[in-house]
This record gives sequence, structure tokens and C-alpha cells, in this order.
Amino acid sequence: MPRQLNPAWQRKTLSSDHLAKISARFLSDGPPAGQAADGCQVIPFLLDNAGQEWIGQELCGVLAQRGLQSHWQTLPATPGETLAELLAPEPGQPVAAGSFQMLGTTSPADIVHHGLDHVVVLVPSSLDGVMTAYRRIKRLAGQQTPDIGVVVVGPRDQHAAWRYFRKLAVGTLRYLDIPLLNLGFLPQQVVPEHGPPDHHRQNFLTRISERLLRSGFHSRYPRSTDGDDRPPA
Repeated sequence: MPRQLNPAWQRKTLSSDHLAKISARFLSDGPPAGQAADGCQVIPFLLDNAGQEWIGQELCGVLAQRGLQSHWQTLPATPGETLAELLAPEPGQPVAAGSFQMLGTTSPADIVHHGLDHVVVLVPSSLDGVMTAYRRIKRLAGQQTPDIGVVVVGPRDQHAAWRYFRKLAVGTLRYLDIPLLNLGFLPQQVVPEHGPPDHHRQNFLTRISERLLRSGFHSRYPRSTDGDDRPPA
């Protein structure tokens, strides 16, 4: 019996329509999506580890430089608390209209629990990192699978970033029927272990923020007039 490789690494010839699905997930250079005036834009981040929180925090700084109000908050949430309650600046107050709320968690269950329909997955640039990301994306799959964007963290260069993204995108599309959106990468030389924030890190974070804005890649809250943001039973 031939040895079966893990789906993320199994090498098969992709059909042209599958390749087209992957390619179509790259963003065009179209104009930025309009911001909602009746709620906030929620961008959840599925972190590989808690040490990646700096990415969301510094993205908030990049958005602030563009004049966009943003805030970073770590999940998991208090059990039973709705997302609107978590995002409120003060108990009983509504979230700021047009603001960006970055949510960080290391648990796919938190994304599912709150019914978030978009999530940015941070993927370390290693074979183990891609394998772990594949398993976590599989946990997100279901009746209401969210749109999933990927940021590769720590590759040597752009070529390496594309290679890791493609391995993950091919596996999730073939075996889970989930296309991934390439939101960019943060190369090894700009991560905190290699020095303090500088203009190089700023440039890469700015590119990621522009892709998020152009694509309208966010969950919008509140989702309904009654403010109930819990996923359906």
C-alpha cells in the first residue's frame, strides 16, 4: 500500500479550476472598501501563540496613522458574554461606529463560539507551523465556515512566504474545500527577536493593513437591529 502523506504536503497535480480558486484569492488593486457607519469592523486574529499579539497591536498603530480608530483586545471572553458586550468601551455603551476592533485568540473554539465570519490566521514559516495551521483551520470548518485570511510570519523572503502559503492553501482547498486569502507576510528580519520597531516593519504592516481595508476583510457588529450577535443554535 502506498504511503499516505498528510494532506498539507501530499503532492498531486491540481486541476486548473483549483489553481484558479487559489489565484483568485489574491487582492486586486481596487479602491478600499467603504467603512460601515452603523457599527464597528471586527478583525479576529487566530494566533499561533500569545507572543504574536504584537502583530495586532502594531496594526492598530498603523490604522491610527491613517486616522482610523482601532483597539486591540484579547479573547477568550467571559462565558455567556456577547461580542457586543465585550467590545463596548464601557458596560452598556455601544461600540464606536466606524472603529476597528482587533481580537486575538489562540483558540479556534473562540472564533466558532462568537460566530465570527472572518478570521486572520497567523502561520509561522515552518513545516510544523503549516501543519498546525491546517489542523486549526479544519476545526473552523462547518456549516458557517468563516472567510480565512493568512499572514505568514518569519519567512526568509517573499519566495519562502509564497511557498508556505501555497502548501497550506493547496491542502485546505483540496481536502476542506476552503480557499484562503493571502494577506501578506512579515519576514524574519522584522520580527521583535531581530530588533525594535523600525520603518521596515512598518512597511510590511502597512501592506497587510491595506489588503485588509481593500478587501473589506472584517466582521461587522452589531449584525442586526436587536444587537444579538450570538451564532444561531
